[in-house]
Amino acid sequence: MKRRLLLLLGAVGLAIVGIVALSAQGHGVSSLLGAHAGVAGDAAADPLPPTQLAALPKRTLTSGTKPIAVTLSAPVSPSSPLPTLNPNVAGTWSIVGDSEVFTPVSTLAPCTSYALTVWSRTSATGHTQLGKRQTIALHVACPPIAGLQQALARLGYLGAKLHPRYIVHIASGRETRREAAEHAFHPPRGGLAPHPADAPPTQMGQLDATTRGAIEVYQEDRGLEVTGEPNAATWASLLYDETDYRRDRQPYTWVSVSESLPETLDLHRGNRVVFTTPVNTGVPGAETAQGIFPIYARYVSTTMSGTDVDGTKYDVPDVPWVNYFNGGDAVHGYPRESYGFPQSNGCVELPIEAAHTVFGMLAIGDIVEVNG
Repeated sequence: MKRRLLLLLGAVGLAIVGIVALSAQGHGVSSLLGAHAGVAGDAAADPLPPTQLAALPKRTLTSGTKPIAVTLSAPVSPSSPLPTLNPNVAGTWSIVGDSEVFTPVSTLAPCTSYALTVWSRTSATGHTQLGKRQTIALHVACPPIAGLQQALARLGYLGAKLHPRYIVHIASGRETRREAAEHAFHPPRGGLAPHPADAPPTQMGQLDATTRGAIEVYQEDRGLEVTGEPNAATWASLLYDETDYRRDRQPYTWVSVSESLPETLDLHRGNRVVFTTPVNTGVPGAETAQGIFPIYARYVSTTMSGTDVDGTKYDVPDVPWVNYFNGGDAVHGYPRESYGFPQSNGCVELPIEAAHTVFGMLAIGDIVEVNG
């Protein structure tokens, strides 16, 4: 009897050992033995998603006064570092939902390039860091020509006055830099009327001869490189001058040449003709071109050479008081027995003393307007 009991107990023990081994393979020993559920069987926590850049500013900004934004894939973490701009710009960065937004105090500089850096530690809430620094090249476009024309007109360098399509406030004195930039990038619509009334016309929104000449006069006056182009240095100077209302020290100046007999040249300053002289223009076959031309070169004395209409070569030294305005055509002094009718090879010839007077009142960029 005792032996049978021992055999029975041994069989039961073997059965328990087999059950334990089987459970260890399928469900874990602790589960079989009644241990606290989940202690050894929990799966690892899900990893956080990475921060991504959902949107960046356009590479070319059409306005320097507007905010720029870097948008993340989720709301920005309060600990996320703010982007930076190089060159530095006065303004503030702020967090707006899932975007980091820069608002300039006045404007990003026109016609200028910037580097926008988004740092590797940038992060969205509930996301890992961006992990890699990114630098984006941004370029601020030059303001439209209409904005340039209105700035030059306000400062007295362009003989024009804005006639707005709608009622708008137009500054007649100093502006803040932001106001000047807003007017430059977003000029009021309308037309430009000659001012004075007999000034050479200006085509709104076109870099025409009158506008190019006004730029050149302005650049020369401010000690800038005279290019006739609205570049970064010119715009930086214009915005500065508008805040201080630094106008042209001279009234708007140009010369008009009439080819109606007797031929004459009038020198205009503002609404007055301050000097008049008889002149000679080009003979048939070498006519003086009619139109509007800015003066592009000036010489107290120079040598002129070329070919007359009859094929004769000429080389004339020491031609005085020369203002080139159209190719080889110039307003200059030249001795003749008489003046008032076509005699030149395309130039506008003046008596020597008259040429001296005119030369002293003109500058690079001033307009020569030749009319029939």
